[in-house]
Amino acid sequence: MRFQRLLATGLGLILALSGATVAAEEGVGAEHMVMDVSSADVAQEPFLRGLALLHNFEYARAAVAFREAQIADPSFVMAYWGEAMTHNHPLWAQQDRDAAMEVLVKLGATREERATKARTPYEAQWLNAAETLYSVEGSKEQRDFAYLAEMRKILVSDPGDIDARAFTGLAILGTSHGGRQIPLYMEAAGVLEPGFMTHEMHPGVLHYLIHSYDDPVHAPLGKRMAERYATVAPNAGHAQHMVSHIFHALADWEASEAANINAAATVNRQRVARGDPKTSCGHYNEWLVYALLQQGKDASAIVRSCHAQTAGRIERLAADPESNDGRLGAWSAARVVNFLGVDAGEWLEPLAISESLSIESTGAARFMQAHGMLLRHRDHASKARSALAAMLSLRQATLAAMRQANPETEPSYSDWGTRAIERGEALVLIASGEREKGLAMLEEAAAAELAMPVVFGPPAILKPSFEILGEELLADDRKEDAAEAFRKSLELAPGRRISLDGLRQATS
Repeated sequence: MRFQRLLATGLGLILALSGATVAAEEGVGAEHMVMDVSSADVAQEPFLRGLALLHNFEYARAAVAFREAQIADPSFVMAYWGEAMTHNHPLWAQQDRDAAMEVLVKLGATREERATKARTPYEAQWLNAAETLYSVEGSKEQRDFAYLAEMRKILVSDPGDIDARAFTGLAILGTSHGGRQIPLYMEAAGVLEPGFMTHEMHPGVLHYLIHSYDDPVHAPLGKRMAERYATVAPNAGHAQHMVSHIFHALADWEASEAANINAAATVNRQRVARGDPKTSCGHYNEWLVYALLQQGKDASAIVRSCHAQTAGRIERLAADPESNDGRLGAWSAARVVNFLGVDAGEWLEPLAISESLSIESTGAARFMQAHGMLLRHRDHASKARSALAAMLSLRQATLAAMRQANPETEPSYSDWGTRAIERGEALVLIASGEREKGLAMLEEAAAAELAMPVVFGPPAILKPSFEILGEELLADDRKEDAAEAFRKSLELAPGRRISLDGLRQATS
């Protein structure tokens, strides 16, 4: 059968290839790749490796592997399909259509010409799906649905095709525009679960099921996948981190800490191997800092290191604009600084971000810093008002710049920025002495925040508005109302230490 034959072929090729390439990329789950493709033997190993990396969302490394397969077999359609697919990040609301089309054009100038290159009907289906994702006229959302329709066709034609099943599940998740829509996430899980029964170590199936289940209600279902995924791809930082999506939703902070320590260490090993310095910033360190703080542990060393590293990059960039490598890291640094301030009361000085730097690259970080300043000075009317004014100005300018750069990609923090500003207006009223009016506005803002789609990970808004409301009500000795506010805060941020402490005080 297709799967058994290709699995044997793929494993044989991996074992037969010289050690340098394999040693550098082992531990990404390539041994579980079984896609039936028609290529020169020397192209199969990099293709299967690229496929595993694609499932792991290691997009840059996947693109390198797929280009290796193209060099080995220049007319290998699926190698171009794979590289093109690295430019679509459905769960991050990102798509670089132009870059993807540049990849496809390497295969042929037109869609019709490219279609003639497919060696089998099977490969023609996959190429057609990618063409639909990038070539069909209309909005990104329309293309997402059109692409999903093509993936469903591939899966119907062969329900046993594990990669068709995995990518169809991911495509369903990718149509949940504007945040998590639980029915769509459960539909994706329904497509993926049969694949888990037959291929319980397939990185794509494990990865996308974790995403399907990483909310507080469904996270217990994802523990099965979390137990496996990190062992499948020990050299994929994203895979090491992904298991913490389940642990975070379950408020298992110790397990989340361990997962993100592994993820950050994996990334730093790879940075050192390519000649880059280690970093204390980045997505995995953000989750690590949050997990440490929820346990009452000291996270200041990581935060201070990230802050110093980013400050150094900003200084170098201000002195030499050509030194920018696209990884400024200011948003990540601002985020962990705010975590430390909000959750531990230890505030570092904001990053001195030069006004000469583009709003597109630094606006989100500046907004995050202003947001932190508002929370830090929420009892000081003039400082809170100044921070709120900065948030309003920065949000408008940043959204305009981002939409101009890519009209099809909505910045992910847009709606949460609105929520942050709404509760900021309430806090300014409270600080200005209009307490009852401010509390009423804060309660409205908190309710609107709770009605937002569930997000995975640390609170998008830094500190849940219901937590702030609970603190304010507790200060007024309205314990029963405060307890209810803290309970609602814990719906938004399960296991959050400050809300748990507030609930204990309110019910004692």
